[in-house]
Amino acid sequence: MNFNIDVIKRKMLVKFPFFGSIVANVSYKENREISTAGTDGKTIYYNPKFLEKLELNEQIFIFAHEICHIAFDHIRRSEGKDPEVWNIATDGVINQFLKRDGLKIVTGGIDIAEAINYDAEQLYDKLLKEKKQKEKSSSSEEISSKGQSCVGDTHSMWKDAIKRGKEGKSSKEQKEGKPKSGGSKQTEEQEAKLQQEINKISKMGEKKAFSKNLEEKRKELETLKEEILKQSMTVGTSSRGTERIINDIGKSKPIIDWRYVLREVVQYDVDWSYKNAYIEDGFIKANLEEQPLPETEIVLDISGSISDLLLRNFLRECKNILQSSRLKVGCFDTRFYGFQEIRTEEDIENMRFEGGGGTDFNVAVRAFTKRVENKIIFTDGYASMPNIPVDAIWIVYGKNAIKPMGGKVIHIDEEQLYKLCHFEQDISYKRKR
Repeated sequence: MNFNIDVIKRKMLVKFPFFGSIVANVSYKENREISTAGTDGKTIYYNPKFLEKLELNEQIFIFAHEICHIAFDHIRRSEGKDPEVWNIATDGVINQFLKRDGLKIVTGGIDIAEAINYDAEQLYDKLLKEKKQKEKSSSSEEISSKGQSCVGDTHSMWKDAIKRGKEGKSSKEQKEGKPKSGGSKQTEEQEAKLQQEINKISKMGEKKAFSKNLEEKRKELETLKEEILKQSMTVGTSSRGTERIINDIGKSKPIIDWRYVLREVVQYDVDWSYKNAYIEDGFIKANLEEQPLPETEIVLDISGSISDLLLRNFLRECKNILQSSRLKVGCFDTRFYGFQEIRTEEDIENMRFEGGGGTDFNVAVRAFTKRVENKIIFTDGYASMPNIPVDAIWIVYGKNAIKPMGGKVIHIDEEQLYKLCHFEQDISYKRKR
């Protein structure tokens, strides 16, 4: 897999907002002399050849792992400790928290399930006690069996970093009182701020810091929800007829497995048709026919409560549905603006939207063609339900619970909304570059 450090940093900033200052301000340097990746407490060094062999989720894990070593000041805290046990303790704790947050531990990495309940110092004390007990019985197999240093991480730089730190401290003491010369004031201030952040996080300990990170992520989710729903107060009873153009729609993974949701798709199996089969050389041979794609009609809520962010996500799902069905897409508020036949993703990119007024679901329900079985409504659910029954699939983004007459309601849950937030931030980052 290709490796892109900018993508990795961007993903970490979204996934670990509490550690954002450190992610943004440490240095990242390529080093082909090391086999994997490592840090000296200020810089993360990596071998791109190693990272190219990993999945994206594993690449993020490698760098997040190194960020944690820096954020929690694991190098300085290793002074006076058993190096083997401290390495296992620090890797064990941070790996479990990263795993809990959805990252994949690189094969061979330390994976101690119980470490999620400890800070590094606490796990170190426990493992050290176990090691001493085993040494008394002339065996250290138990401590070794808990895992070796992460395959994607080397602690070989730690010893030199501690030595340089001591030398730097001694040199600083000798130079106190002498006038400063050279150097960048801005760089010094940045380093000072970074060190302050490291001091703050390391004092918290791993458990509390990762708990704070979860809080930050929840705040981001709430921000997304507010963005989705912030225009709901503008919902009226009229159609404003305002033209909207949605740029940079992009793509995203399907939030729903449309192959199984669309009933017609299920009916068209992978079996070849034997219609008009014939016999040749004593064998029955099929007259292979291309199975027709099902037909789906989609109506998009473009009322005043639908932000561009939300409409963009509607359209990404339309692209995903296009892979499994023929498609017609129309928009409504208090009026229905007609269906557009969608043959390619480019047709979706070129759509123009007129609306932005109130919401009338009766208008949406009446828009569907009776002969089309697959009917889908994308909405935030902010309006009274229609008094006309319809066997449609309602895709509802946001908190509003709806109970239409007939059909099936699929709510986009918090986890899916958070993923949409991540995707949107990725798009914003690309626009700025």
